[in-house]
Amino acid sequence: MKLREILNRPGALVLIAMVAISALFLFDLGGRWIASPDEGRYIEIPREMAETGDYVLPRLNGILYFEKPPLFYWMEASAIKAFGISERSMRLWPALLGLFGCLMTYGVGRRFYGRDAGLIASGILATSLLYYGLARFVIIDMAVSILMSAALFAFLLSAEEEDERKAIWWARGGHAAAALAVLAKGLIGLVLPGLVGLVWIALIGRWSFVRRAFAPTGIAVFLIIVVPWHALAAMRNHDFLWFYFVHEQFLRYTTTIHRRGGSIAYFIPVLAAGFLPWTGYLWNGLKEALPKSWAARGERPVDLFLFVWAVVIFCFFSVSDSKLPPYILPIFPPLALLAGRAIASRLNAPRDELPAGRWIFVGFFGLVGLAVPVAYRLAAVRGNEDIGPYMDVTAPYIYSLAVVFVVGALAAIFLPQRFGQKATVAVVFITATLAWSGVSLVSSVVNPNSIKSVAETVKALRQHGETVASYDTLFYDLPVYIGDKVLVVNNHAEFDFGMTQEDTSAYVMDDETFSRKWDGAALVFLVTRTRTVESWAGKGRYAQSCVIARSDRAVAFVNRPELLPGGPANCLAAN
Repeated sequence: MKLREILNRPGALVLIAMVAISALFLFDLGGRWIASPDEGRYIEIPREMAETGDYVLPRLNGILYFEKPPLFYWMEASAIKAFGISERSMRLWPALLGLFGCLMTYGVGRRFYGRDAGLIASGILATSLLYYGLARFVIIDMAVSILMSAALFAFLLSAEEEDERKAIWWARGGHAAAALAVLAKGLIGLVLPGLVGLVWIALIGRWSFVRRAFAPTGIAVFLIIVVPWHALAAMRNHDFLWFYFVHEQFLRYTTTIHRRGGSIAYFIPVLAAGFLPWTGYLWNGLKEALPKSWAARGERPVDLFLFVWAVVIFCFFSVSDSKLPPYILPIFPPLALLAGRAIASRLNAPRDELPAGRWIFVGFFGLVGLAVPVAYRLAAVRGNEDIGPYMDVTAPYIYSLAVVFVVGALAAIFLPQRFGQKATVAVVFITATLAWSGVSLVSSVVNPNSIKSVAETVKALRQHGETVASYDTLFYDLPVYIGDKVLVVNNHAEFDFGMTQEDTSAYVMDDETFSRKWDGAALVFLVTRTRTVESWAGKGRYAQSCVIARSDRAVAFVNRPELLPGGPANCLAAN
């Protein structure tokens, strides 16, 4: 059977595409160590849930932590129960959510724009840098993005469905997805889909959809999903409602209380970089979605819905006083659909009809491919304390990536002249797949934000649950790797609220109190930053202690090496 006949079979090309996307997301998923703070935080909380059986009140290092609702913690806890804790198992849910987002995008794209547009849009989404990166990172934003997208897609399908019964079921599905989004990251799971829907309805005058959107059964589904956890948490902690809703939702958005501010243009470069290598196609996708006139605004409601979705959420976070790059991830599915539609409509063109997209791709990948190897040889770069220590080990990967970037750029210049628009699409897909996979390999050999090697030494020498102190900071991956809570010394980390609720002296301690514990008869481990040790200059109570592990980022001490298995022989020679 010929390849073309196989690809023409119903579902065959879709299956191949989704297998390829799955392979992209799962490739070397466990190669990189758990990063601190985010991955460590969002693994330790579900680890403690699985350990204690308390799935109502989240705790970080034993201390109440109400910054986020529990859905993502529950998902990670299920992975812990099923597979245990490992880098791969903890990143499995984000990868699966990323794959589900691509499947949704394909399904909606096929429904409204055809198979080619759906496939291209799902590929664009999978290979967009920010989306790909967050599909391989233990963080809440992928979950809330996919659930919010599911809600918006369901409401769009409900609005465009002629069969009233099916439309109501789609609306109920949208309510369920919005409810899960609320359980993933709070009120924005409801506010943003609602805001997008209201703006779209107001623009095109589709007021008849309001009845479907506010169907009593849909609202009941939403409340059944959302209310129980909030009620249980409020019953068990009298300050929960104020801290969770006021401090962490309203004040986070309207003030700089979390010190995550930025200008109103903050997300423009984030989007430009995060949508690579497809950034150049955004202009065509967005421009073609706009109605030609105010009178024509209702002629292509699906296009306008996707446009409003992207613009409303982008503006919502742009005016917020709290900004982080992952916040705009929910706009990637509609942007991928709009870009995919623009490309698919020209897919069989004998020449590239979207030159802006191709030349931005060529410019970025070509310049980076040529510049990085040159920069790698500069003394100023090699002497950088953050980059320098890893340059030798990453050099083979970096030079290989440079070749991929340059070859991809050259292919995008010459192949479309002979093979047309399809050649451009194929080149960008292949180059992005190889490039981001290579970047993943680089991150796997560098691991600058993890102290796994130090933590594993501590775990191996800790025989009877002795105290492990994280001094002057909280290494969020330390409790994950030792499988136990730690004592945070001389730092409150994120515990200000939790410390007002319960006695936390077993988990947080000042330096003076800890020094007495250090001088006691019991074995105590201490882990601190390498630069903190360097600032001690060999002086002080802890500096004179036995060093059992050392890395570029952290140093581990013990107060009584004679109590270690093997005794003082575990102490490393001083540098």
